[in-house]
Amino acid sequence: MRQGWRERAGVRDALIADLYESVLSPGDVPGVIARINRFLDCDGVHLIGWDESKNEVLTSLVVGSHIQGAETTYLSYYQAIDPRRQMGLKSPTGMVVACHDELDDAFVSGSEFYQDFLIPHGPRYVAGGNVYREQGRNVHIAFNHFVGRARFEGSKRDALGDFMFHMSRWMKMMVRADGLREAAANSQAGVDALTQGVVFLDDQGRTLHANPAAVRLLGDKTGRVNLGLSGTPDGSAVDAHIRTVAMTRRPVSLTIRRRGQPLTLTLSPLPRAAGGGTHALGKLVVSTGGTAGLHHRASVVLTVSEPAGTGRELVAGLAQQWGLTPAEEALLRSLAVGTSPAGHAEGRGVKISTVRSQVRALLEKSGHPNLRALVGAVAGNT
Repeated sequence: MRQGWRERAGVRDALIADLYESVLSPGDVPGVIARINRFLDCDGVHLIGWDESKNEVLTSLVVGSHIQGAETTYLSYYQAIDPRRQMGLKSPTGMVVACHDELDDAFVSGSEFYQDFLIPHGPRYVAGGNVYREQGRNVHIAFNHFVGRARFEGSKRDALGDFMFHMSRWMKMMVRADGLREAAANSQAGVDALTQGVVFLDDQGRTLHANPAAVRLLGDKTGRVNLGLSGTPDGSAVDAHIRTVAMTRRPVSLTIRRRGQPLTLTLSPLPRAAGGGTHALGKLVVSTGGTAGLHHRASVVLTVSEPAGTGRELVAGLAQQWGLTPAEEALLRSLAVGTSPAGHAEGRGVKISTVRSQVRALLEKSGHPNLRALVGAVAGNT
């Protein structure tokens, strides 16, 4: 009988620290769980989450080469008849339970789940339990011993109990963090609707996202080095400022000119985020319609605005005078700085037919006979 486990306090503490740190870096979770599996001398781990009200699997993470091949079969059929699922639902969150606590040899010998699925894939004894329970969503974790190995008892079960306590706290933090990632993703619509230009950049000054207002003010080459501002006063230094802000975490403001128009740029550092993306556990959020957040790799946010006293005030006044909608005002602002209707449609992510309808509305409300006359009147006063 294999007896490869022994208590190693320093290693255990490091693993617990790694577990909590993975909240900020979900891509590290499989590796952390694999190291815990090795530390406890187990034969694989399955982290599985359900939405009980919909009977849907929310997340599934398998560690261990011997049992990974069984995941698809489990999710397609056997998860619905897994007797350990009900054990997890009945057990307190964060408390370790073992299959042999309730399922004796007689049950196992007559169980379709054990005889046709679990044992043929290797595992015989399982210990773990519920690590998350909220609003009908449950996440359980199962550590496996293969056929021929002993039950989970004694000091190993005690050690697993220590991890279960921390895993329940970790999972709650993980779900909350995914909620923040979901909020960041959903906030993109709000960012894109702003009349102020906003650009998210990484440490190297590469553009992660520029909202339509930023594209209108800075041009459609915001993904290039220097945000496409090379050749303008101070423009060639913008990327250097971005890297400085990323390194020093101190904000910087500067003024540049584009198309003869002064623009105020403010570069501000964002809280640093470890990792990039929601892997495995992120499905708890993805399954409800969330997506990867907008700011996962962002280090600096740039805001760009036209100083007071420029054409912005004129356009705002005309919009109020003519009774323009916010979309029509945004179009008028784009036309005033030389953006074509097609360029505006692309920048806003709308159909050109929509923009053409807005152009007709602008002409009707402003009383100008054609687009050239409208743009000439507005640009001549900016």
